[in-house]
Amino acid sequence: MGFQANFTAIDFETANKRSDSACQLAAVVVRDGQVVDRNMWMIRPEPFFFSAINIRIHGIRPEAVEEEPNFGQLWDQIAPYLVDDCIVAHNAPFDIGVLISCLNRHHCDVPALQFTCTRLIASQAWPDRRRYGLKALASWLGVEFRHHDALEDSVACAKVLLAAGIACGAKSLEDLETKLQLKRGAAGDWGVRHAASKRSKKKASRSQLASKRSDPKLPMRRKNRPLPLPGYQQIDPLSGQLVKETSSEPLISKPDWQRLLVRAELIRPLAGKRLLVVGTFQHHPHQEVLDLIARAGGECCSAMNADVNQIIIAETNGESPADPSAAGVMPSSDCQTLSAVDLYRLLGLGTP
Repeated sequence: MGFQANFTAIDFETANKRSDSACQLAAVVVRDGQVVDRNMWMIRPEPFFFSAINIRIHGIRPEAVEEEPNFGQLWDQIAPYLVDDCIVAHNAPFDIGVLISCLNRHHCDVPALQFTCTRLIASQAWPDRRRYGLKALASWLGVEFRHHDALEDSVACAKVLLAAGIACGAKSLEDLETKLQLKRGAAGDWGVRHAASKRSKKKASRSQLASKRSDPKLPMRRKNRPLPLPGYQQIDPLSGQLVKETSSEPLISKPDWQRLLVRAELIRPLAGKRLLVVGTFQHHPHQEVLDLIARAGGECCSAMNADVNQIIIAETNGESPADPSAAGVMPSSDCQTLSAVDLYRLLGLGTP
């Protein structure tokens, strides 16, 4: 059945540091886990002032919105996207704050709103991550977008939420919130109550934090460090060649394998492909590999036939056969042959 979530993801860009200075808003409507509608509004902020810092961030200049309506004039168009739906934003306190400030400035009634925050959801769905910014999460999940464009940010926000739902095995947004023990935010003419975790937080003592930082057993984490390819370590700095992995331990940890499954389902790089998997993968059961291919949009065939257009050949004793015939398969001339390493690279696991 999958993650059948219903919500509207939004993102504001502001002209200056004032929360009522919205100059761009986008809304992306998701129904049953699919994007069904999207809209974007350019807004003339009042007072009409742009700070240099904000222009550098989003690239919107005063002349781009000088002739546009103000927020109050656009509210009748915007309201149907936000009222009677769950609003989703990345760092929701900011976007909900901008929304309410703009409503107040233009003397519009604040309707009853419900909302949640993908930054909060991501921190609960993937607690081992170090950074939960939209750009960092999107990169980790393989979502490409142009940051600080309201529409692109809204789409990325929606995909982060969908990825979290898939990763947690949730059936709906309400089910995801229940699984992660999250309380939905609300707002109205009475004020705002932000989304929050129901779990009690225990702060680590200074000595615990110090010992954790100094623990030599903990691996150093580097920015955007790619995952190693299965069966390989990194490139040898002297020879420039791939170094074979001799350990029988899997190089992909369980959380990273889960992330790869989610990423495959979001990107679906094998959509429309019919594949035949030959051999036994060194680090993962055959069924796990078939599940990965299915999530990536591919269809696995049980035997070679005319419909097969890609063959995945698993490594045998650390080596991939030079041609499919070595594995007992005779493909057609237009059939592409991929090694196990090619498969992981295609799915964006990282390159050595």
